[in-house]
Amino acid sequence: MSQDPQPGAPHDPVGEVLRLLKSAAGPANPMVLLDGPPLSGVSRSMYEALQTQLPHARLHQLTAGELADACTGPDTSRLFFAPGHQCVVWLDGLSPADLVLLGQGFLDQVLPQALVMASVNSAWRERILRDRSTLTAPARTVLLEYAQRVSVPFTMTARERSYLRENGFPVSKGLAESLVGGENLIKHYRRAGWENRDGRLLVEAAVDVRRCGIHRPLSEDELHQLWLARCADGSDPRFQQALEWAGTAPQNASMGLLYPAARTPSRPAGGWRVLAYAAGADDGDHGHRARPLDDAWEQVRELLTGADDQYALGVAAHLHGRGGTARAALADAVERAAPEHPIADAARSALHCLSPDDLG
Repeated sequence: MSQDPQPGAPHDPVGEVLRLLKSAAGPANPMVLLDGPPLSGVSRSMYEALQTQLPHARLHQLTAGELADACTGPDTSRLFFAPGHQCVVWLDGLSPADLVLLGQGFLDQVLPQALVMASVNSAWRERILRDRSTLTAPARTVLLEYAQRVSVPFTMTARERSYLRENGFPVSKGLAESLVGGENLIKHYRRAGWENRDGRLLVEAAVDVRRCGIHRPLSEDELHQLWLARCADGSDPRFQQALEWAGTAPQNASMGLLYPAARTPSRPAGGWRVLAYAAGADDGDHGHRARPLDDAWEQVRELLTGADDQYALGVAAHLHGRGGTARAALADAVERAAPEHPIADAARSALHCLSPDDLG
């Protein structure tokens, strides 16, 4: 469905993105940041605007870490050079750690060569802007000085509601949320507390990884270990049944709570992503009851031990006021990353910003 209810109106994020993209032909490319809650339609808004304004652009979908790696390579321009084409970098679902990393000077290298489009969850953005520490200062620089923000509203216009009804979709809270059956998925998730405890524990474990600041896909083995941390008497067959339940779309929904991630050169195995809308519900979005993270911080720190994960966990823990976890995770990231890797530098800088009162 084309989203152009009233061009130029506040509810028209595609029109706002189009306005910003018109400056893409100039010497300084913009960074366009789409800001909205999960399932507000930020990705659809990006693709629709890009197809309208820059249909022949060369699109690179990267993570912030992959972009930083590219910038430290011998010839950054090779990634973005496409004769006769505008290059666009799409950074989808930035975590707090991603924003801190991007603020380490990498955008200065990329924006002369490529347009950067990105998305961020509104809740993370607000939490970062409320934080006044030097640790998150690079992220605030990105949000306030580099990014031209486009807010993607969750509410629907009357036209969008009519479109859903005419095409047989359930009309719920938001457009993208209605298209995938977001509220039905949350009801399915909540009912699993007594209908499918193993499946519920698996989804909770994956949701909490995202709530702890780690937005990447999870491998089946990682999901298994996270599940066992909450279901100590679990067997392999029970885990497989739980994974099948979590990945199956329930009635009146078009996807599962867990869904296969796209394969990329950096992640050839793909893995599983968790529905970000479920993570938002557990954080208290849209009137849902928030679920405490409790022991999840330490479970995630013990089981996802890679430098990238520890760095992401450390930044998110700091934003949640968990200084000890932040210090321990950032120290692990420094120790486990290659000495000259961008993550090592970012984690080292973040660690130095922590207060001496933040004991490990």
